[in-house]
Amino acid sequence: MTIKRLDKSHYEESLNLSMYAFQYKVPEEEKENRFRQLDDHELYGIEADDQLAAKLHLLSLNVFLGEKEFKMGGIAGVATYPEYRRKGYVKELLTYSLKRMREKGQTISMLHPFSFAFYRKYGWELFSTLKRVKVAQAEMKMFDGVPGNVKRFNKENYPSELEEIYNGYARRFSGMLAREKTWWKERSITNLNVAIYYDGKGNGAGYILYDIKDQKMKVEEFIVLNAEARSGLWNFICQHDSMLTGVELVLSPEDPLVFLLENPKTPTELQPYFMTRVVDVLSFLEQFRSSIKEKVSLEVSDKYAPWNNGTFTITSEKVIKEEEECSRTVQMDVNALVPLFFGVYSSQQLYEMGVIKGDRESVAVLNKIRVKPGFFIDFF
Repeated sequence: MTIKRLDKSHYEESLNLSMYAFQYKVPEEEKENRFRQLDDHELYGIEADDQLAAKLHLLSLNVFLGEKEFKMGGIAGVATYPEYRRKGYVKELLTYSLKRMREKGQTISMLHPFSFAFYRKYGWELFSTLKRVKVAQAEMKMFDGVPGNVKRFNKENYPSELEEIYNGYARRFSGMLAREKTWWKERSITNLNVAIYYDGKGNGAGYILYDIKDQKMKVEEFIVLNAEARSGLWNFICQHDSMLTGVELVLSPEDPLVFLLENPKTPTELQPYFMTRVVDVLSFLEQFRSSIKEKVSLEVSDKYAPWNNGTFTITSEKVIKEEEECSRTVQMDVNALVPLFFGVYSSQQLYEMGVIKGDRESVAVLNKIRVKPGFFIDFF
C-alpha cells in the first residue's frame, strides 16, 4: 500500500472522513476555519477504490520536561472508514509517522487515544491523568481572605501575564505543551472566560479558564503558582454561588484543592487522558542525560521503530549505543521509558510490577533520578 502526503485539495475529503469516524458535524460556515488549521498539519493518507480510506495528522509542537523544551510530534485525526478497517492501514500510517518524526528531530510523540490498548501495541504509553472534581453549591465554602484581587478578561484582551503564569506552571511537570500565541486563542481559550489572580504586589500568580451554562460553572484550567493564588481563585469561584448549582473543575492529580475543601468528600474522578512515546531513544536520552548522575545501561526493544533496538549506556558526559552486549543492564520495551522519564512511576516500582527487568544495582541508579510528574491539559 502507498502512503500519500495530502494537500489542500484533500481537506474536504479528510474532514468528511473525520466527521464520519468521530460522529460530529462541522457547519458549512466553520469549515474554512477548520481548513486553515490544517495548514499547520502534515496530512498522510492511504487511498483505496479511488477514495481516501484512512488518514493521520502530524503536528509539530514543543513540550516542557521541567525547564527543557523537547520537540514533539502530535498524532491526531487517525481515522479509517469501516469498510477498510483491519487491513493494516493505521499500522502503516503510524509506522510511517515514526520515521517522519525522527527525520524532523521530534524525539517524543503524543496522542489522545480512542483505545489505550490499541496504541500501547505501537509503543505509546499513558503518562497524563486528569482529576475531575464536582463541588455542589452547598459545599462552595470560601477560604480565608487573601490580599490580592481577580480580574476577568476574554481571548481578545487577555494580558501577557496569562502566558507567563502558564509557562511557570508548565515547567513544574513533564509533558505540558509549550503554547504559541495562536494556540492560546484558537485552542486554549476559544470562547472561555479568563480570570487572573493578582497578588498584593500586583503580580499575576494564577488563572482559571471557565464557562458558565445552565447554572453550572466548568473550570477547564485551574493554574496556580502558589497557595495564595489557589485561595484567591477558589474564593472567586465561590462568589458565583447564587448563580450556580455547582462547579466542575479539571485539576492536576497533584493539586491539593480537594483536600483543602471544608468537605473533601466530593465526587472526584481520575481520568486517564494522554499517551506519549519516545520516537528516538538515543536523541531523547542525550537531551535527558543531565538528570542521570551515575552510569547505567538500558536494553530497549521496539517493534515498530527498529533504530531504538539496542543497549544505551548513559553517563553524565554522553550516551552511547553499544555495539556489543553489556552484562549489567535494565531491560524494557520502549513503552516503559514513558512512566520512567515522565514521572509516572519510579524504576523500583516498575521493577516490582515486572515492567522492567534486569540488574538490581542499575535499577537502583535509575531510582535516584528526580523527574517532574507527567501532566497534559491540552487537546489535539
